[in-house]
Amino acid sequence: CGDLVNQPDFDGNHVVIIDGAYGGQARDISGVTTAGVVTPASNFGGVILASTTFAILPIRTTPAEVAALTALVVALIADIEGAIGIFHEQAAVPFNVPAALAAADILHLDDADTRYIVRSLRLKCIDPVGETVTVRLYELVNNVLTEVDSFAITNANFATYHSLMDMFGLPHLAGDELQITVQATAVGPYAVTGQYSHGKTNV
Repeated sequence: CGDLVNQPDFDGNHVVIIDGAYGGQARDISGVTTAGVVTPASNFGGVILASTTFAILPIRTTPAEVAALTALVVALIADIEGAIGIFHEQAAVPFNVPAALAAADILHLDDADTRYIVRSLRLKCIDPVGETVTVRLYELVNNVLTEVDSFAITNANFATYHSLMDMFGLPHLAGDELQITVQATAVGPYAVTGQYSHGKTNV
């Protein structure tokens, strides 16, 4: 195969036997060919004699195609994961937060260069008896985290599993920073339990 020395490397292409006992058989090339040697990925039907005519076809081998496609898929996944504007769903987050005199976070989403969407949230407070547990929503207003709405849980409505719509009149929340807190009018504490789901994207 001395002619191969001055040719491009055909590793990953197809070699087809043209004549002889094994004419018509084809194998993937697995190895550099510029040294004048063609190494098949698997054996032919027998020994290929000297002076046997063969052809090299510019066809990627099946293993090579799979490897190439795998690399493309991996690159595509990396692009998608880092893509701007595509929200990636996160695992649902359960919570059990004690509401007391000091405000406590139900959620506070504020990673740099990240935008969030809270798709659902439900919470329930134990009976605060004669006290009030206030749920407060904070969003960025003119780039400053600001309380934009609140909702009071009392002895009259504590039995309800409250949703975003119940508390704030919104089906979901969206923004670069989102915070929901609970705070009681007495030491308590009053357990507030629930779960929320959200997605996030790079910005």
